[in-house]
Amino acid sequence: MKIAAFDNWRVGVVKGSVILDITDLVPGWEPEWPFSWMLKFIERFDAIRPQIAQHLERAPRRSLSDVRLRPPIPAPSKIIAAPVNYRLHQHEMGGAKGVYQDANIKTIEHYGIFLKPPSAIVGTGETITLPFAGRRTDHEAEVGVIIGKTVKNVVESEADQAIFGITGLLDLSVRGQEDRPFRKGFDGFCPIGPVVLTRDEIPDLEHIAFHLRVNGITRQQGNTKDMIYSIRRLVSLASYQTTLHPGDIIASGTPEGVGEVKAGDRLELTVDGVGTLVTLVHESYADPPSNMGEWFNKFLISRGAPA
Repeated sequence: MKIAAFDNWRVGVVKGSVILDITDLVPGWEPEWPFSWMLKFIERFDAIRPQIAQHLERAPRRSLSDVRLRPPIPAPSKIIAAPVNYRLHQHEMGGAKGVYQDANIKTIEHYGIFLKPPSAIVGTGETITLPFAGRRTDHEAEVGVIIGKTVKNVVESEADQAIFGITGLLDLSVRGQEDRPFRKGFDGFCPIGPVVLTRDEIPDLEHIAFHLRVNGITRQQGNTKDMIYSIRRLVSLASYQTTLHPGDIIASGTPEGVGEVKAGDRLELTVDGVGTLVTLVHESYADPPSNMGEWFNKFLISRGAPA
């Protein structure tokens, strides 16, 4: 199934060009933060799936073109990300011509994993604002893996049982020397969607193709078969570091082709089986607050932003 959130945070199943409303089957649903009902829905999905199948025959239906799709997982307990999980991405980040020129860039095997804040999440079609006019911000096209049950210390061979599905995910990143959670944690820096494709409809977790277009030009093309740590291994590693809960998102890491995002850009990430996640970039950079004090002005100036 393709699970989506739409309009006033209703829940639907996407079939072709229509969305079927199944909100009545979501326990505790209410259209406001913290959206914990979505996490409970994911946890109970297998148990209520027969009811969903029956409900679809009479469910209210709308054209996809007539609804506003929301982020399918609006408020997970955490987003876990995989730094440098493709060899060719490692090569483009360091060396004589790399993003970090002459840097000795290592891989996930050295760095481990890191967290992005759930507040960075936005859905398809939403507009984001770049935080620093004087700093480079890059796109990183990825596959988002949605956890379906509470697990700890999962071995690779059992990781499939913990996976609810996949979605498209953009890991937007300010380049620089700050820790990853700062550079990658701004509001809007984790677009996801447009839907979650459930695990049973994914033929092969290790062969998911995806590509990113910026203003109509292909910038990135990737496939999960080229990951250093596979999706299953990422689930295993993440579950070692922290208990995973339904709705948690694990970002796959990005392939080569990362590039600068500029004001006014249109980004389109297409993941096989999931569809296309559209992210719009505001025509202007963020206006920094003027009431934070001199320390904040110095902080901004040191990062290439006007105070």
